[in-house]
Amino acid sequence: MKLLKSGNLQLMNKKLLSQFLKNEIKKPDTINIIILLAIWIAMVILVNPIGDFPLNDDWAYGRSVQSVIEKGDFQISDWTATNLFSQVLWGALFCWPFGFSFTALRFSTLILGLIGVVTTYGLLREINTSYKFSILGALLVAINPIYFELSNTFMNDVPFFAFTAVSLYFLLRGIKYESKIAITFGFLMAGVAILSRQAGLAIPLAFGCAYIMKKGFVISNFVKGFSPTLVGIAIQVGYQKWLQLTMRSPQSYGDQINTLVKEVSLGLSNVFFNYSQITLFSLIYLGLFILPLLILSACQNFKTYSNRQKTLLLIATSFFFVVALNRLISRNLIMPFVGNILVDFGLGPVGLINSYLPQAPRIWIAATAIGLVGAALLLQYLFLAIGQILARNSSPETLEKKWGTTLILSFVVIYFFPLGLLGLTWQGFYDRYLIALLPFLMMMALLCRPNNGKNLKNLINSKLMPLILIMLLIGGGFTIAATHDYLSSNRVLWQALNNLMQTSQIAPERINGGFEFRGWYLCNKKLRNSPDKSINFSCLWETGKEEYVMAFKPIDGYQEIKRYPFSSWMPFTQKNVLVLQKIK
Repeated sequence: MKLLKSGNLQLMNKKLLSQFLKNEIKKPDTINIIILLAIWIAMVILVNPIGDFPLNDDWAYGRSVQSVIEKGDFQISDWTATNLFSQVLWGALFCWPFGFSFTALRFSTLILGLIGVVTTYGLLREINTSYKFSILGALLVAINPIYFELSNTFMNDVPFFAFTAVSLYFLLRGIKYESKIAITFGFLMAGVAILSRQAGLAIPLAFGCAYIMKKGFVISNFVKGFSPTLVGIAIQVGYQKWLQLTMRSPQSYGDQINTLVKEVSLGLSNVFFNYSQITLFSLIYLGLFILPLLILSACQNFKTYSNRQKTLLLIATSFFFVVALNRLISRNLIMPFVGNILVDFGLGPVGLINSYLPQAPRIWIAATAIGLVGAALLLQYLFLAIGQILARNSSPETLEKKWGTTLILSFVVIYFFPLGLLGLTWQGFYDRYLIALLPFLMMMALLCRPNNGKNLKNLINSKLMPLILIMLLIGGGFTIAATHDYLSSNRVLWQALNNLMQTSQIAPERINGGFEFRGWYLCNKKLRNSPDKSINFSCLWETGKEEYVMAFKPIDGYQEIKRYPFSSWMPFTQKNVLVLQKIK
């Protein structure tokens, strides 16, 4: 009997190994990946990422890379709140050949951005999604305005996205084919993700939940499933201790934990308000970002429902839409709800004085309403995912979906849970935190539909294809144009700043050149020597005493001494960066 059992296990392992080896990249996959590569390269060429200047917070992260390259010493700016270690080493690889530059750092992130897009395609294929659905999901990540703009910076969000996606891709394959090699590599990448951002701890936790769902709820499986979480915690604690012992721990390190504790201490009513508000905003953003895929999947699901189920679903969706819309209207809220990438009429942040972008309320009202539709669909899939996990059906197909859905939903819940507690202050929740959820929410939507999408190809090819193409073109067009304008305006701004400092010999302290300028020139020394600045980072904010100011518009009390034109694609026109001098 034991020999028979042993023989069956060996046969099963051989079948799994054979399936794992066969499940390599096929010809259609190769073609789709080449298409994604070509589209990504074309987008990068159109926006032109070249320019040695910082963007957003990457002045702080860039200084860490510069320290590694020029001094061989890993130091973190006091503005840094994340672990950053793996990202700094990655950026240093790109700066090593020709020396430090923000252009090199930008290309390091663009490579990771492409890896994130291709890995999204791979994740969707691993849950038996069709080629067309998988490339659609990958394209939705590529043309996402927040994702693509951040790919053209050295911000932490896209590197974390890429490390996380690669880690969960290999862990998914490891569980699916019982491959120790894939699981090992997945956990190595989880370590890289944790050393990039503390939120990477969600990866081993999600793996543990999926592992016990597949293997069964016994103590030995709990130990095997969650022991990697202990390793992840050890990595995090060990890294923190190393920073403290070597006097490298930055002033802002783990700042969001302090923000979270502060928000929770304000009472349950504050927690409930923040959580419900941030959850609603997040559902609308994410629903808008992946709407084409949600529509296709929802149409397929809808056809399989009974008339009673259809009626109940329509009533529930309409109820959510009306209640949510009423809440937004009563508070005069339309997208963009929160900072810091999606702004009134483009992408940001825009750090110059008197530099608010023109508003387009009609466009944003429409975007908010469309996003609410996507939010309703996302909620539907969340409930379906929970139902799928709790279902008692034990067929092989259901069990396969169960642990896959558990892996995805666990990561989404664990990652998002602390975000909802951060509040909406400037140190709290930002729109860019949501991009890490994009591939996993698409996977959840596709895992929670019947028949695994066997009849979906006809829908894609006929009825809905024109609508999907229009949505992709509008989304891609906005992303490219807005990213182009963001890079173009900053490139010219820094040309003006460099000319003012080098040609006119004006010291940085006399110039209000925006957030990144002050960060790079005035706020990169360790702030511990100046306790008042270490508390409030006053070096980052304008004092009003600066003699020279950079702006997009004239300012009362200042005279224009020079202007630098740049081309804008939203709308197609020429704009100017003005160099202004205070009138004495």
